[in-house]
Amino acid sequence: MKTCPKCGYDKLADTARFCHKCGCDCAAVQVKRTSAAEEPEAAPLVGDKNLINESTIIGKQEKYEASNITIHNNITEDHSHTTIVCAVSGKRIYLDHSVVCPKCGKQVALEYYVEASKRCENCEQQAREEYRAFVVRTTGAGPLDAACKQQLDAEAQRLQIDAATQASILRARQQKPAGKSAELTSVQRAELEAAVSRLITATEPEPAQKSLEALTVLHENSSNYEADYWYFLARAVVCPEESVKAYEEELTDDYWQRYWGFLGYCNTGSPKGGAAVDRLRSVFGQREDDIRLAEAIYYLARGFDAFETSMLGRAGELASSVRREYLSKPLVPVYDTLQRLVRENIRLEEKYTPMETFVFVDVFRAGKYIEYLCAEQARKEQEAREAEARREQEAREAEAKLERERQAAAQALRRKQAEMSADRSKRMEQEMARLGGAKPAATQQADSKAFAGYETVVPGTKKRNWGKTILIVVVCLIALIGLLFLIPAPESLQ
Repeated sequence: MKTCPKCGYDKLADTARFCHKCGCDCAAVQVKRTSAAEEPEAAPLVGDKNLINESTIIGKQEKYEASNITIHNNITEDHSHTTIVCAVSGKRIYLDHSVVCPKCGKQVALEYYVEASKRCENCEQQAREEYRAFVVRTTGAGPLDAACKQQLDAEAQRLQIDAATQASILRARQQKPAGKSAELTSVQRAELEAAVSRLITATEPEPAQKSLEALTVLHENSSNYEADYWYFLARAVVCPEESVKAYEEELTDDYWQRYWGFLGYCNTGSPKGGAAVDRLRSVFGQREDDIRLAEAIYYLARGFDAFETSMLGRAGELASSVRREYLSKPLVPVYDTLQRLVRENIRLEEKYTPMETFVFVDVFRAGKYIEYLCAEQARKEQEAREAEARREQEAREAEAKLERERQAAAQALRRKQAEMSADRSKRMEQEMARLGGAKPAATQQADSKAFAGYETVVPGTKKRNWGKTILIVVVCLIALIGLLFLIPAPESLQ
């Protein structure tokens, strides 16, 4: 007989592959046999393709015969490297890390196997859904009496629902009866607006937690549609682990708990968000546009998390089919932000409202993409600054080079002028020596000036004799006056 290594069940047949109690794979379990007399062990006969691990021979079953003695190799094949697909997560896992669900007969990973009820999470979720539907049918709008309680207990026992899950479902059913949304009082409305404002503008965990506490009080003390929307959204954003746990255990009729269930999975990195969207569609299929928006948000969250362009493309295609007029009122800001994202993408130079920023970062999970855009913008700005610095350096170098060329040209011109001046002076001296003339007087040379750097003599100007000039002018005036007296006067004046 075999013994299950997982639950310890020891009444398994020698050829049993799976445990009848927990579904664990028992194919690799060896059958322990005892013999009356101990015989010496012979050396193992091992082929080229067989492997030895301590005392275990792993290989295909073969038969060896010798001298009327038949030996059968009953050692099972090695399944340590065999892979299967988990029925819950869809991931490929090793066979020895899986278990067969006794309920549905599918192989699932050990992490998705519920040990308490001996079934996979899909069957566990289905059982809870069935029990919740039974609670709704049984209780209705009336009180929970003793007869109804007995029926609920019997159904919970049949579906293998534990007492804690049963109590949470009944408590949620009693606290959140189906009905119309209640109106908020003026005080509750002010508290809701303040809590929402703190939530969408929070940059630290503390104000977000304070906002969640205020929304929790409103959720517990009222049955308002909008308050429930913000409570379950804030719970999925601020405390995603608690949101997922409550989503899996407290299956209520609250629409917004079902609606934002996938966001909690996305924030915890779980691959079960898609299943939550499918479950939302199966329960609330009549709200077609709300569910399309939820699916588009899920694609965006997956796409921005892993930068998968295919997911982002699907979100854009699905967003075009959502009709704004048929959406639930609290979802309208999310829809408007999604349409702006599809039209313009995310631009750092654009101005966004606090609500749009909250939706981008916490609902669409575009924080990684925004950080990537900021890093790219910083890199481009750094490259632009470096290019501008290089251009300025090149301009300074070109200006310095031009200045050096001007100075060299000026020096060359002065040198050439000096050479021409020396050459002209030399020719003049040679010409005067040839004519036998004397050099100009020193006084004349002293009164001369050089012109434009050349030694060409320009005659100097003599000082004027102002005294003679004044004397001549005075004499001329006296003579003119004398002539005026000598001229006879006209007859008309006599």
